[in-house]
Amino acid sequence: MNKLNIILLEPAPLQEPQSIEISIENNSGLHSLFAGRVDLLALTEWFIENEDAIRKLDFPVDNLTQDSLAKKVHCFYESVSVDDDDLIDAMFHYRASHCLRFACRGVDFPEIYIGKLGSEHEISLFTQNEHWQYFFDIDDFFCKLKC
Repeated sequence: MNKLNIILLEPAPLQEPQSIEISIENNSGLHSLFAGRVDLLALTEWFIENEDAIRKLDFPVDNLTQDSLAKKVHCFYESVSVDDDDLIDAMFHYRASHCLRFACRGVDFPEIYIGKLGSEHEISLFTQNEHWQYFFDIDDFFCKLKC
């Protein structure tokens, strides 16, 4: 099973942004998903605050496709009726607990999503220029995060 990692690239005082890399480790090695400077304490706290939602919440819109979470969000905003306030609110709350951009305010962070898809957990990105999806061991990730 793939392992999701957050690696501190260079130490800095806790009050300052930390240089990190988010990567997936699998049989063929490490694949960098994001590298940049973020408030690592805020990112870690966001993961811990949203752990239950990340582990358990299904995507809020019934969608029979097997697309990644990131692609599902993208398609939702391409097709949603602006008059459906309840659905738009539900999607906002989902994004707030599953999109890493919400954990890294003030940083030009991509719309990377983490969460439950079916019986597995994934991290994914979907843009016009880049798209990827990796399933990973959620228990391993949160165990390392909390240590």
